[in-house]
Amino acid sequence: MLVLTEDGALHGVDLDSGASVELCRVELPALPQDADRLAPSLRLHASSDGVHAAIVVDRGQHGVVVETQSGAITMRLDGGDYHAEQVPFSACFVRHEGRNVLVHRSAWNRLDAADAATGKSLTERHIAAYEPGKDCPEHYHDYFHGQVRPSPDGSRLFDDGWVWQPVSIPLAWSVTDWLASNPWESEDGASVVRVAMRDDWNTPACWVSERQVALWGTADWDEEECEESGKGPGVRILDATVQAAPSPEARWPMVIDATIGVLDLFSDGKRLYVAADTGTSVWDLATRAQISGLPGFTPRFHDAARATLVAIGPHTIVEFPLAWLAQT
Repeated sequence: MLVLTEDGALHGVDLDSGASVELCRVELPALPQDADRLAPSLRLHASSDGVHAAIVVDRGQHGVVVETQSGAITMRLDGGDYHAEQVPFSACFVRHEGRNVLVHRSAWNRLDAADAATGKSLTERHIAAYEPGKDCPEHYHDYFHGQVRPSPDGSRLFDDGWVWQPVSIPLAWSVTDWLASNPWESEDGASVVRVAMRDDWNTPACWVSERQVALWGTADWDEEECEESGKGPGVRILDATVQAAPSPEARWPMVIDATIGVLDLFSDGKRLYVAADTGTSVWDLATRAQISGLPGFTPRFHDAARATLVAIGPHTIVEFPLAWLAQT
């Protein structure tokens, strides 16, 4: 796994032995100093093979992509400064035609994809600027891109973005269609699905299968009242491949202390892991029953290849093998 320290050192860590080696050093993007901003922070994204890494400023504008063995910068990222403080810096890696591809925000309302090794754009396209008082140009996307997460097989993207007034409208679309046939797929392609509508964005979400995503919070949008209804702790399991009204079974209330801070969701396809600031609860997707709890353990990411959850502290890395839970 890759670990970035606050001095810009990128380390490769062998989780089996605990050995660590410094791979390179990177000049970190500067954090915005505007006191009125929501707190920005650095985030590390890594390609599945560890060859490339992106270091971006969540709630900020800039980032870099590096080749991890040499430290060479292959891309400099600029997501624009228009309300950038409202969202994580949209970025993730996918594999396409045998190469690492970085999906990244290049403007508040535009995502692009590029070959991580060269920086060459794979989604070159022109979209005219909007002019007040005139009709929207073709393909114009009035949408603030948020966190982006690829499906387990990398075939689709989930984007937790928002629109004015404001409300969250998570979207999903086909990566294959976008990169292979239609560079405007992320704006208005045939595969784009509006997954939900809700008050808040930047909320925990994860893929639970190649088709479905779990969104934290049970609230649904009431079109007549123009507000949420049914709000409470739990998740909604929604199809991210077809445009359809959510079924009543989508809502999954959970008996969880509503005062704890849920930070993220993870899934291995059989279980859902609700990572909170006090620990992690484990739920069976088939029965929707809680099957275990991990007090004091708050993972930062799920390593699907190793079938583990990984927590990172100031001085420690803790890996939890999910096979232990399968035996309970």
